[in-house]
Amino acid sequence: MSERQRAVPPPVEPTGHDAIDEALEALRLLGDLPVTEHVATYDAIHQVVRTSLAEAGRAEGSGTP
Repeated sequence: MSERQRAVPPPVEPTGHDAIDEALEALRLLGDLPVTEHVATYDAIHQVVRTSLAEAGRAEGSGTP
């Protein structure tokens, strides 16, 4: 498939969380990157999600220290 024939994924609906939205956009654009860069991209996205989830638990006052 040529560059012109490759389908562009649709935009991701914003979540309202900037870091998550940026991670989702990076995931959406993964097909534009060389395969050799996929692991680093997945690792970066995973770290953003982990950090965001950890901070969300603290921000909501889950009752745990």
